[in-house]
Amino acid sequence: RTIMEDNGVTLAADPSGIFTLLIDRGPNLVNPSLVKSLAVAIEKVEAASHPKALIIRGVGKFFSNGLDLDWMMANPTGTGAMIESLSRILARVLVLDCRTVAAINGHAFGAGLFLALACDFRIMRTERGYLCWPELNLGMRLSKASAELAKSKTSQATLREGVLTGKRYSSLDALQAGLIDAECPMESLAERAEDLAAVGLPDALGLANFDPRSFRDMKVELYCDAYRALAMGATDSEPHSRI
Repeated sequence: RTIMEDNGVTLAADPSGIFTLLIDRGPNLVNPSLVKSLAVAIEKVEAASHPKALIIRGVGKFFSNGLDLDWMMANPTGTGAMIESLSRILARVLVLDCRTVAAINGHAFGAGLFLALACDFRIMRTERGYLCWPELNLGMRLSKASAELAKSKTSQATLREGVLTGKRYSSLDALQAGLIDAECPMESLAERAEDLAAVGLPDALGLANFDPRSFRDMKVELYCDAYRALAMGATDSEPHSRI
């Protein structure tokens, strides 16, 4: 069942309560149009009744190739507001009151990788795609919010290697580095992501007493520094060239 379609962003739900947020905008660059559509989709998932889970997936070669640098250069005065809005979306995904899965179908660079990291679990296709923090090679810096998100989801060794070298991680590299939880061929990515999401849904033996508020509160405690920094968005003292 399709819940919304907006500028290449589709939100659908199956009868079991699994929502799939599909981003089909070529390289899926992060700009105000995408941020606005993501905000609407996340709001609909937040408002939905339980049981529910969320899968975020791209189409084709890209999960998301990061910030839309051409848009940013053409709209320098609007960049700060866009990054603040993106940070708040990441905060909402980070502590969503249901299980979240990033089904990484292709490249996830910069802001695209941060969107994947905001999810509880990540599964990546094996044949194509890299995870990368390209900021070093672009002459950019991480915002405090982005850095806190990365620190909350990766080891110090992986973060040091990824951020300070700009390494491109294949699915195997990413699995060994702890950036993802599993890898699989593209033809089984959607099914594997649904299986991972469904673990968090109630069944006759399992989660009959699942408390969404407690689940969200647990995430807030686990990712406290990242959540607070993301929810605050960028500050006037931070360069808007940061991601």
